[in-house]
Amino acid sequence: MKKRLLIIVNLIIAFYGHAQFSVIQDGEGETSFQVFQASTLLINAEKESIGFSFSPKEFVNGSNQKYWIITLSANAKDGTSNLFKGGEFQFSGKLGGNLVFDVTDYGKGATGNLVSHFVGLEALYSRNNVFDISKPFEDQISEQTNLGFRLNYGLNLQNVAYDKLKFLGAFTLGISGSVGLKDNSDILDEMEIITSEQIITNGSTTRTVSETSKVYLADEVERNQMFARLNFDFGKYIISKRFFSNLHMTYAFDENYKPSFNPALGLYVTAKGAPIEAIVGLQVQTKDWTNNRNSEKDRWERTSIVLTAGFPFN
Repeated sequence: MKKRLLIIVNLIIAFYGHAQFSVIQDGEGETSFQVFQASTLLINAEKESIGFSFSPKEFVNGSNQKYWIITLSANAKDGTSNLFKGGEFQFSGKLGGNLVFDVTDYGKGATGNLVSHFVGLEALYSRNNVFDISKPFEDQISEQTNLGFRLNYGLNLQNVAYDKLKFLGAFTLGISGSVGLKDNSDILDEMEIITSEQIITNGSTTRTVSETSKVYLADEVERNQMFARLNFDFGKYIISKRFFSNLHMTYAFDENYKPSFNPALGLYVTAKGAPIEAIVGLQVQTKDWTNNRNSEKDRWERTSIVLTAGFPFN
């Protein structure tokens, strides 16, 4: 119920706030697009996360312009809103910056067409509950904090058309790659640990009180694992210049795991003439299409609907 309410609120904010944000991303927050025209807020219902993007410099139409973009995102543990509790951070997330280079030829390109590329660095943070059966009972469940980093590079073409590719018409394209170090908690499946206590009332009635914790097995969590991501996006307007369809593909490479191919297809309502400044979007994504990582779930069970929305605050 809480999640449904969150989705409804997000939709209301998105449509009435005239949002402009690159919500063309998958359930894990992967995308090859980078918006630099506005400072914005993003909510990802699949990942149950909230994010911010801040641009100190106002966008202007001019060749060889550079823009710094500061980004922050966080998703709370167990899908709750407690980002800070008991004097400790209770979330996983990332903080970083991207330098975007606007290389559009404004003298020849049509109005609204943008060509840019970006480089960036992100610090990664994760805080997880882990279970270690080898420890004394009271210490078997503990919290583990891991740090990592990610280097990014990408190229974006927004609503461009080329004479040699006339059969495609105007299209939007994004290609990006990244490498870094992180833990493998985003790959592992959580398990539930139930701690029970028996309470006897009136000498005959027994009541069992249980506490459930979501944890990772301590011997499965590995730190400082190398990873890489390749993202590709291709999109076109399908109705006027407000409804935008996008094909997204991610190739995920993680140390000690086979590569994973995660395709997605989405439909977005965008700001007029700005294909990656989306108001709200709905995307269908399948994780690990060929099941290289031997999940017990079938392809249908690995498919999810991703809803994201955002709005500017500058």
